[in-house]
Amino acid sequence: MSKLKTIVAVAAIGALMTSCQVKTLQLTNNPIGSKTGKASALPFQKEPNFTFKKAAENGKISKIGSATFTVTNYVVFGKIETEVTGE
Repeated sequence: MSKLKTIVAVAAIGALMTSCQVKTLQLTNNPIGSKTGKASALPFQKEPNFTFKKAAENGKISKIGSATFTVTNYVVFGKIETEVTGE
């Protein structure tokens, strides 16, 4: 039973140390559009590329309307993601 309590305690502490930050930016006067492109960077990635340009290329977007930048932290490791919308 004490192992179960330890596992639950570790999971609870890990959940409390998890966070997420989202920043939405309006970049241009272009319409928001229906296309979406994403680019992300994970821990220990050799050459992370999470730029607006890379996200637009992934979504085949030529005119960016808006962009969202998200940082998610999981205890020690994190993930950075850029999402753009446009036409």
